[in-house]
Amino acid sequence: MEIRHEVRFALAVDMTAAEATRFARDVPRTLRHADFLADLQVVAGDPAVVSAAIPVSAAMFGQRELPFRSVLVPTAAGARLEGTPLEPDGPGWALVSGEARVSPEGAGRSRIDYAFDITVHLKLPRAERWGERALTRMIEFTARTVLTRVATELPRAVARAAGVAAVVA
Repeated sequence: MEIRHEVRFALAVDMTAAEATRFARDVPRTLRHADFLADLQVVAGDPAVVSAAIPVSAAMFGQRELPFRSVLVPTAAGARLEGTPLEPDGPGWALVSGEARVSPEGAGRSRIDYAFDITVHLKLPRAERWGERALTRMIEFTARTVLTRVATELPRAVARAAGVAAVVA
């Protein structure tokens, strides 16, 4: 099963375009307040690789994690994440891709536009009986709830790391 969610937001920051670009490329700094991610790591290299897991708490199954790995590619206007497929042992994984684009606004201010695409891939058994179908729907609901939480908390976490009070778009 695949569940996809888009996250779009923008920040107006008191940074020059160069400072904002460095911020957008600095994943540990940008996501330091992203408490909804587990085990965030950035492996330096050319290109750098970002990995983490999205914790999922399902009533009947306890706490699980959906890992993801993305390649961080610097761009002229910021950075791009390119999600890479995984084959984990757990219940599923996430494909996280996106882009941060910096636009100068003058007088030492910039705007950073973020666009993320998150696709959760769940391994579910074939649901043939009504109980199995109900369980599948419950798992799907839980995954959608987690994605909604990520979509809500990600802009706030990045805004807090940037030192701004609110998301502008």
